[in-house]
Amino acid sequence: MDIDFINNIVTEVRKNKVTMVSEPLFQTTIRNYYNINSIQGDIVECGVWRGGYSVFLSHLFKDRTIWVCDSFEGFQSLKDAKYNKLTYSDPINGLTERFQKGNNMGMDVSLLDVQNVFKQFNLENDPRINFVKGFVNKTLPNININKIALLRIDVDGYSPTREVLDYLYNKVEKGGMVIFDDLCLSEAAAAVKDWMIEKNIPLEVHNPYNDKIYSLNEVVTQSESGYYTGSYIIKK
Repeated sequence: MDIDFINNIVTEVRKNKVTMVSEPLFQTTIRNYYNINSIQGDIVECGVWRGGYSVFLSHLFKDRTIWVCDSFEGFQSLKDAKYNKLTYSDPINGLTERFQKGNNMGMDVSLLDVQNVFKQFNLENDPRINFVKGFVNKTLPNININKIALLRIDVDGYSPTREVLDYLYNKVEKGGMVIFDDLCLSEAAAAVKDWMIEKNIPLEVHNPYNDKIYSLNEVVTQSESGYYTGSYIIKK
């Protein structure tokens, strides 16, 4: 790994506003690079916005197959979701699902726009990179992935978070890393906890800032859910 080059990529994607990920959360993956790179499998990001973090992953893991998965049209409709669990308490509208089609909050970035970002970072026509367009519950059941070394989940809502875990977690190799970008949000936190309970996985994640394990039974920060964005687990 050329750390100076990688840190320059981090600086550039942030300066160009093609990612909303803070600089310390890029460092989380960099710290875990040698562990991830020692494991067989592809690098998968579900929910990419403008593609900046996927660009970073493509340069960091330069010999791996990269999967860039997104609807490229914003959020799914609730009627199309696999799970219809409403978890966000809005002070005006009551219990609601804010992440749904028609309320895209600037997240509906086209595939062409994302591909142009990859082009800006010298990744045009890179045969390792696969763009997967569509909602995850439609695309992931048929995706040609056998093994995953790193899975990053950034799909915001309850149902898509569960859907990604349902379809891809069994493909994550032992020792592989699963990053929950949205664990700071009520919907995503509820999805992760429900999934962990269902799968008999301890309600514990790693703090992305210092890699220490903390419990999801405790409030640890002043986010909406009480958990850190970018928290992760290592598959055992």
